[in-house]
Amino acid sequence: MWLRLMLFFPLLWLLHACASSNDYTPPSFKAKDTWHAQHMLGQLKLDETLNPFAEGDWWRNMHDPVLNQLITEASQNNRDLAVALANIERAKASVDLASAGYLPTLQANANASRNRYSKQNSFGTNSGTRNTFNAGLQASWEPDFFGRTRYAVAAAQANLGMQQAMQQDLLLAVVAEVASNYFQVRGLQRQLASAQQDIQLLQDIEEIARVQAENGITTRFDLARAQGEREAYQARLPNLEAEINTRIYRIAVLTGQTPETHAQLLQKYAPLAMPPDRLPVGLRSDILKRRPDIQQAERAFAAATANASYAHADRFPSFLLTGAIGSSTRVFSDLFSAASLTNSIAAALAWPIYAGGAFEANIDIADAETQAALASYEQSVLLALEDAESALMRYGKAWQTLKQLKIAEETRQQAMAIAKLRYEAGEESLLTVIDAKRTLIATGNDIINSETNILVDLALLYKALGGGWQVVP
Repeated sequence: MWLRLMLFFPLLWLLHACASSNDYTPPSFKAKDTWHAQHMLGQLKLDETLNPFAEGDWWRNMHDPVLNQLITEASQNNRDLAVALANIERAKASVDLASAGYLPTLQANANASRNRYSKQNSFGTNSGTRNTFNAGLQASWEPDFFGRTRYAVAAAQANLGMQQAMQQDLLLAVVAEVASNYFQVRGLQRQLASAQQDIQLLQDIEEIARVQAENGITTRFDLARAQGEREAYQARLPNLEAEINTRIYRIAVLTGQTPETHAQLLQKYAPLAMPPDRLPVGLRSDILKRRPDIQQAERAFAAATANASYAHADRFPSFLLTGAIGSSTRVFSDLFSAASLTNSIAAALAWPIYAGGAFEANIDIADAETQAALASYEQSVLLALEDAESALMRYGKAWQTLKQLKIAEETRQQAMAIAKLRYEAGEESLLTVIDAKRTLIATGNDIINSETNILVDLALLYKALGGGWQVVP
């Protein structure tokens, strides 16, 4: 017997070593530290030595208490985030469920019965009335010789990490969307205020044209042209107001509230500070550690690897230990007496030898899913690098556009002043003044749009950089 045991346990150890050969190795991906877009950004200065999130939440550098309030509300009350947090709690419970496989199970049972037997059909002790009382504990335990439980726990833990990464990715998206809509609200409010001022100026020009037309200095055509310009700008106001309210409604829903909640808070215009043209971005390779979508893909690969290892371990035997202790008696008062005690202990070994190719098929499926998860991870890295480079390019080019528009605005202001002087001197018609004013107004609107785009692109850039990686507790 001892010789058999000496041969049995080394065999188990050897099989355990074979089943443990598929442990997880994190994937690696090499990426250059320098930004490709850097040499095309003109005067925009990139600081690769500084972590863009070293000073905390990026939006607080805007020094806007309303924006801070909205993002805080969104991070606490957004309904999509609530779903993600619930999924994290479910994943934590799944880890606990898988870990339970390490421990034995214990079950208590008790029963009592009273049977009356027929005196005509019974004989001996099986006649009359008989009571039976039973109580006991049953335990069973399957030692994890071949890693089934270990790999199940590893898969559950990887899924937990994946859910945490998904929650973090969603949080970055919510913050970016709140900030983008807020910047657009402020930009549209600037456009609305500018349009109202422009309408007033166009009304003044229209009034001059009316007086001159009545006095025969100009024709009715000049008056109609001035009136048409004023009416065209007035027609813009309803659309601007609709766009402002649409974005206000969106912000409210992002903060987990009904659309009208923030209408009063956001209806009043407040100016926005423009960010500096020196931007801390850190090394490009850092986004592989910061981007939650990459972390999510890596955790998915870890889960697939664990599932593949589980499929391999399923080919090996399972070893079950069981035991029971109890009491059985015909008299309840004797239920816990020494004479009524019962016990048993047993061991069982089950080894799946042949299942029509099912085990091999499961292994092939799991291995293919692992390869797909690895390819998905590599694709997520490439997409993240593309996203970050594109966001940086858009942000840098938006600054270049703004600087060119400001140069154009100065030129058109000079043209407007010259047209006004020549008109007053009788050398130009009113149409020249109207055209100069229209182009100046259009340039002013383009500048407002450009400044708004810079802020929106800034929010998207911080999202593309990863927002800093923080594991949700």
